Amino acid sequence: MTRILVVDDDRDILFFVKLILENEGINVLCAENGSQALELLEENAFAAMITDQNMPLMDGFELARRARRLRPDIVVFMGTGHIYPGIQAKAQSVGIRQIFGKPFNFPHLFAALNEILPGGNLDSTG
Repeated sequence: MTRILVVDDDRDILFFVKLILENEGINVLCAENGSQALELLEENAFAAMITDQNMPLMDGFELARRARRLRPDIVVFMGTGHIYPGIQAKAQSVGIRQIFGKPFNFPHLFAALNEILPGGNLDSTG
């Protein structure tokens, strides 16, 4: 079973994203901050990580940089409520594959996950 790490300091978002992804048959582990995420990355393999941009202590960019150092093959996606000029270039510079606005557009997220997951059969039609 495919495993994805979801990182967000908002527990409601973690719960909702986990529920949606598990409904699609994905094994999801959650972390409420970058430090928890790095601990999970040290102990587990993940196909992908979906991280929030704005979190206390360590933002999504720093987490992505450290995660890719620990797990060079992990695909990183980032969600943010604040898309601004230059964010894509900044994200790419630390190994983030794609940025999604919040609230998440799940069909877009599923389409991105289908590109990297074995079988790629998530329901991206909504």
